Amino acid sequence: MPWLILSLLIPCVSAFDAPPATLPNTRPLIEAGDLSTSMLDGLHRFTERQIERSILARTKLRDRDTSSRDAYEKSVESNRESFRKILGIVDPRQPVRMERFGDDSAPTLVAESDRFRAYQVRWPVLEGVHGEGLLLEPKGGVKGHVVAVPDAEQTPEQVAGIGLGVAEGPQFARRLAASGFRVVVPTLVSRGCTCSGNPRIAMTNQPHREWDRLHADLLGGSATSTPTR
Repeated sequence: MPWLILSLLIPCVSAFDAPPATLPNTRPLIEAGDLSTSMLDGLHRFTERQIERSILARTKLRDRDTSSRDAYEKSVESNRESFRKILGIVDPRQPVRMERFGDDSAPTLVAESDRFRAYQVRWPVLEGVHGEGLLLEPKGGVKGHVVAVPDAEQTPEQVAGIGLGVAEGPQFARRLAASGFRVVVPTLVSRGCTCSGNPRIAMTNQPHREWDRLHADLLGGSATSTPTR
């Protein structure tokens, strides 16, 4: 019986047509050079085209009233609300209040120069979530106020010229404070993955930024996590 079944199948298999050289609506990949570079260039061209089209498209979604400031604010409120939902900024914000804090091991006054003083500060953002950073207070008159955002791999101390790891040139927060500006430097969640995970269970290359967000989601809290110093 097995031989009979095999003999019946052989003619059927041999009757199949040879597979096509290419699938329908496709062509052979014959491009030369670095394909990853070509793909990236194509993505850039696509993005630029979409940006150009959006300039015309978004005007159809907005009805701006420029007769007065109040009228303008009201006319774009729905657009701003939609943008807040897209970004996930839907939790009620806490009243703005900056606080200097410290203890014996980490005093409030972090450093002092002949031009400014640097303090540890924090401020409420969402319920149970605080932002942290440094306040650089110039000595003498204050020319203006600046929020200096460092790179995610940099600490406020580094761009303020207090910590090591950043050359003198990129210490823009220090230069602003030395020039008479009151500067707030927020602490950002690092994009590094050092120590991410639990060594007793498993380690991971998940960046701290995403790891902290995952923890917040698992705990049922806000997706915005408290920055770590």
